[in-house]
Amino acid sequence: MDILKDAVRKLEDLVRGSGCEDGNIVLSVNPDRTVCQFERGACMEAAFGGRTAEFVTFEPTRGITRLPFLFGAALEKPSHRAAACAIINVMTGFLCISRTRLSCDPECHAACRRDLIEKVGAMEVGGLHVPVNALSRLPHHADVPGCGEVVLVGGEGLISPDAGALFEGDHATGVLLVGPSTAGVARLEDLPHWCPYGKE
Repeated sequence: MDILKDAVRKLEDLVRGSGCEDGNIVLSVNPDRTVCQFERGACMEAAFGGRTAEFVTFEPTRGITRLPFLFGAALEKPSHRAAACAIINVMTGFLCISRTRLSCDPECHAACRRDLIEKVGAMEVGGLHVPVNALSRLPHHADVPGCGEVVLVGGEGLISPDAGALFEGDHATGVLLVGPSTAGVARLEDLPHWCPYGKE
């Protein structure tokens, strides 16, 4: 199953007939933003209806679009998948489904890491497209990407081809989406999400 396409279908059902389809969504890049410690890349921002949400990626997109262009899209390229996630993030924020749209202040990074260590306990933690230096600060980390009793998945992991298998069957029980980039999909798909200090 393509978790991202499924989230898009759920968003389409939510907004049908609401008028949201008629508004412009502006995609831009904010080079000054300090991003989540569990992500690397450029901070792509989506703006809609007075709300802004981010998605951190190495494939940022700039432009103006509308929701109908997202519905039914093939989402085959990483840049298209990243833009879709940014749009999902801002729309779930606009609809008050997700309260996490922006990264926390860097001063919160140590507390976030400490709280995460407490949450996972003695379980082995792996990552999918999570920076190695962030994983290495966790006491029980796996060296093989995508492996572990708990697998942290950031934005780049969510849009990668490797993500599909993680969300199928019993594997999904060990997945923990992290950071504001994954917040919208996590809410639409009812998946565990970690971003305790992220901003609205």
